[in-house]
Amino acid sequence: MEKIEEEVKKRTVVELLTEMKNLAQLSVDLAYSVLLFGSPELAEEVRRIERRVDELSMVLKAKLALAIRDLEDVRHLLPIMELTQSMEVITDAANDIAETVAMGAEPHPIVQKAIAESEEKIRLVRVEEGSELDGKTLGELRLASETGMHVIAIRRGSTWIIGPDKDAKILGGDVLIVRGRDEGYRKLKKMASGRG
Repeated sequence: MEKIEEEVKKRTVVELLTEMKNLAQLSVDLAYSVLLFGSPELAEEVRRIERRVDELSMVLKAKLALAIRDLEDVRHLLPIMELTQSMEVITDAANDIAETVAMGAEPHPIVQKAIAESEEKIRLVRVEEGSELDGKTLGELRLASETGMHVIAIRRGSTWIIGPDKDAKILGGDVLIVRGRDEGYRKLKKMASGRG
């Protein structure tokens, strides 16, 4: 509860909505990848995102509740509350997809085929300490040109960096959410393992 109170005080409505939107988009992408790979690791990342969006929703609702002084404020803030609820629904649905697959349900073959035929896939890469990636920025590494993989998010503990720029530093222990082709994924995974 302390963390929520701190975020209510420090974060703006725009910051909260932006993080929720980015996480909702990421959860849908990851849920599709869970359908394709049946990966418990990807399913766990979807669960983490869903929990974080729930936290952010609580922070945002508390912030909005504190801002309401009269019915006119309610009228102006209601669309933000509805948007918040919609993003929760999106991440809940993504989590439902991931949970279904994680519990052993097989996705329909047509769904698997459609996702498998996409050229670029979303994957997780865990960065080991002392690896080629550890301590370097995305700009220094030039991963897109070197491997063809695009880092769409970095999870560092419970913190998410969505759409990291070239100045984002990768650290040992980070989990990279990447998009790209199989060959690039294998190369990046090798670089992240310290066996590059």
